[in-house]
Amino acid sequence: MNLQKITGAVKKLLCSETTGRKWCIVTVALAFGIVGLAALTAFVVDPHYRYRKPFFYDTVYYEFYSTAPFMLREQPDYDVLMLGSSMVRNFFLNDIDGALKCRSLKLSAAGCTMEDLCKLLDMAVEVRGKGLKRVLWALDIYTLNKTGSHWKDVDFMYRKDHWEDYRYLFSRQTFSSIHYLIKRKHNPKGKRKYQTDRNRMFSTDYDGKKHGLPVVLLDTWGNKRIHHTQTPYKAKVHKENFYGRLLPAIDRNPDIRFTVFLPPYHIYTYCLSEHYKEANALIAQRSAVLLELIKRPNVEVFDFQSDPRYVLHHDYFSDMQHFNNSAARKIMQDIASNRRRLVTPADVKANEKELRALIAKTMPQFRTHLKQLEKK
Repeated sequence: MNLQKITGAVKKLLCSETTGRKWCIVTVALAFGIVGLAALTAFVVDPHYRYRKPFFYDTVYYEFYSTAPFMLREQPDYDVLMLGSSMVRNFFLNDIDGALKCRSLKLSAAGCTMEDLCKLLDMAVEVRGKGLKRVLWALDIYTLNKTGSHWKDVDFMYRKDHWEDYRYLFSRQTFSSIHYLIKRKHNPKGKRKYQTDRNRMFSTDYDGKKHGLPVVLLDTWGNKRIHHTQTPYKAKVHKENFYGRLLPAIDRNPDIRFTVFLPPYHIYTYCLSEHYKEANALIAQRSAVLLELIKRPNVEVFDFQSDPRYVLHHDYFSDMQHFNNSAARKIMQDIASNRRRLVTPADVKANEKELRALIAKTMPQFRTHLKQLEKK
């Protein structure tokens, strides 16, 4: 009965010749007009390249999870894919191509989980098929200790159908990105001016960025104050990610050559974990992962986390973990020449011993630096 009364009142209002009728029509028309204009703006500008390649502004490498589908589908043919967290940001494509004699694409998913990386791999295989010959996988052990995913926030972007695109056309993120693109085009200062460089895609290595022991110490102190270390070992999560995601992803793609490498952290990363009694479990987890990976016939494994040429070289780092392109270029050269490759269980054991020795040797200096920082 109440619904009939409401329906009757609305019909009466729309059919009358009153001011109320006109007001109602104008209000509804205005609302639909605003909504339609917003959707049209998002469709035309298309800041995350959902419908087309950019045609009145340059391709900007930003908003990773939203733009990754475009990168995988529309970038020039690639036969090598580099996957990883923010640790791979500063690998430049020309260094990868030059070292491996290939055509590469790099997807650097900051703060990623194993579920994120496996989704990107699956999509690359779907798009490229047999054209994808090799995957360079920078394996941050902490990704094996994290749950959840980021790509699912924009899962419709990873599908070709458009039935959920209302989420894109009316998304706050979409309009925030439109504003960012306009601001960037008219005022491309700082790191923004490098965002259209395909060779550097998603890089944070730009002119003026500070590297060296002072910035490493500053980051160390900041992390120590909030007890922020590498994500500690979590047996249940590790089992789900390693045995339930990473290994199956490798095994269902036997024709792809997987080059899995552990990217270097500044040694203070492990020293801080040691400070909080978390390093032992992480190192044991590391070795268990490496021992399992070397069994795979389509996998080659490299470990740079125990290499003093990297982890003790302060000038490579802008904080405790992220290294610059100079280090990234040398890593590619090492991979191309099979330096730091692990083939046997004895190699894995030797690298674990080497890493533990480096931590033990550096801990006195690490503690001294912490005391000095506490006094400031």
